[in-house]
Amino acid sequence: MPNITSVLKDEIVRLTRKEFRQQVESLRKQVLAQRKTITSLKGDIDKLQRGIKVLSKGPRKNGQAVGDPTAPTTRARFSASGLRKLREKFGLSREAFAPLLGASHQSIYSWERGGTRPRPVVIEKIAILRGMTKRQVLTVLEQHAPKSPKPKPARAAKKTAKKIAKKIAKKTAPRAKPDRNSVSPGKADKAD
Repeated sequence: MPNITSVLKDEIVRLTRKEFRQQVESLRKQVLAQRKTITSLKGDIDKLQRGIKVLSKGPRKNGQAVGDPTAPTTRARFSASGLRKLREKFGLSREAFAPLLGASHQSIYSWERGGTRPRPVVIEKIAILRGMTKRQVLTVLEQHAPKSPKPKPARAAKKTAKKIAKKIAKKTAPRAKPDRNSVSPGKADKAD
């Protein structure tokens, strides 16, 4: 028969180890999570310090501030109703207003409905237009209006229209075989 004290001692050691593992496992998970958090925070600190160094050097040689090169220099606000009111203030259609912003009339329609938002560059152009008068806008449109091609003379247009009409008539006219016994309308007039 085994010694009861040794069996009892072995059982106590086994239960103690089991309990110890359970408590240590939860602490180990917490330590790993904290290490991951510390690593990510160190990365964020490094990024911020690099950003501070870049900003402390001052503006670039070309006069632009360091940062996002596509970002506008000023903060201009945009509202869909404001764009529509601006266009109506100048008395322009979407097609006529589009060249001022360098966009299509469909884009302006979408911006006015609030479906999409223009790029920051276009918002800057809108801000510039807000400060202009109707006369200034019309002169800008006249300066940048594409020159229309020279119209064809009236005779040449009529000739081409007649040629096209003849071609269409030939293609659509039914082809009937002439009857040998019948008299053509021109000959019938001469006979009368």
